[in-house]
Amino acid sequence: MKKLQIIIFSLLLTFSSFSQTKEIKGDTIYWYKSNIELQKTLDLKNFEKSSDEFNFRYRDQGQVIEISKNDNEFYGTITNFIYHKRKAKNNKTDTLSSKIIIPSKQVENIYNIVQNSKILELPSDKNIENWHQGCDGITYIIEHSDKKSYWFKNYWTPSSQDSIPEAMIVLDLVKNLSATLNLEEVYSSFKNTLPKYGCYNSGGNVNMCYLSNSLQVGYSGASKLPLGFYSSYSAIYVGKLKINGSTSLQYNFNNEGFHHLNLQIAKWNIFYKNSNLSDFLAYNYQNRALNIDNTKNKFENHQIKYGLDLKKNIEVGIGLDYLSRRYEKIGCQLYLNKWFSKPNIGMALNTSIFDNQINYKTEIFKSVNFNQRFLINEISIGIAYENFMNYKDLYFTVRIFI
Repeated sequence: MKKLQIIIFSLLLTFSSFSQTKEIKGDTIYWYKSNIELQKTLDLKNFEKSSDEFNFRYRDQGQVIEISKNDNEFYGTITNFIYHKRKAKNNKTDTLSSKIIIPSKQVENIYNIVQNSKILELPSDKNIENWHQGCDGITYIIEHSDKKSYWFKNYWTPSSQDSIPEAMIVLDLVKNLSATLNLEEVYSSFKNTLPKYGCYNSGGNVNMCYLSNSLQVGYSGASKLPLGFYSSYSAIYVGKLKINGSTSLQYNFNNEGFHHLNLQIAKWNIFYKNSNLSDFLAYNYQNRALNIDNTKNKFENHQIKYGLDLKKNIEVGIGLDYLSRRYEKIGCQLYLNKWFSKPNIGMALNTSIFDNQINYKTEIFKSVNFNQRFLINEISIGIAYENFMNYKDLYFTVRIFI
């Protein structure tokens, strides 16, 4: 009976020792709680429960370096992560990450760097004299543990601490880790694999957003061709491929077999791309069956123009217009567009000049933007007047931007 009691007592003592959490030291007021959530999201090791003889973790904005030593074996990883919103208006944020295993020999080098850096003896920044705090900047998180204790420490912007000795210890460690593991190159490679849409944040105050791909759908009509639709799609990227292009389709028709089809494909930022100047190249195909003097007349246009997007929201372009079918003509095409940002009103003029004929279309449109709670980004209402081969018509469109 005594032997059974001793066995039971020993088992209870063993289970109790395994279930005990380590003594937690350092600053656990603010960063500690958010760190636990990130630890679960990124599938990081739980240092409080780890039985390894040594664990060390360093966290920068977007990167976590984690190394462990146990029985003279070394293991380590680099975890790259970033916060992503699929759309700027979307409140849902996902955490995208990738994990890289560090070769054991390199982990041993990192272990020696850490041991020689004095970072293990350094207290958290709130316990360091003359260490100032701020709202922006960058905070480095340091964690390390042995079999009995777990330390959690943070250091706000050591580069702004007037070169106090403790700040220099942190900065030297950051520099050595970055150089040994090529952290900038590793993170840059990680970002290159990310989807090219939405907004990204590595944990600071700076967001990097891709211009959202834009889908427009709507109604297009005319006084003589009252039925129709309009659709367009523009994209900076399709997947990981950068295209800087758009395509649009407008079709007007009536019940008597007359129609007007307008298809356009455009490419932007060909030779110029900056805040003051960009350019574009556009191809336009138009197919018409029009009632002129009670006769069905068919026309085809092949138009190509090159243009510049200048300061103050002004676009100008010049190109060629080839008129086929019954008329074999080549003319000069001129284009002008002006956008007034404050009232959200735009005006456009497109004209083609042949030997004895001038075709033109002038348009004015008004846009209404919606706030972040709406699924629709914008609604645009436009009216246009066209004179084509002395065929005159009044167009009107309602477009929804998604």
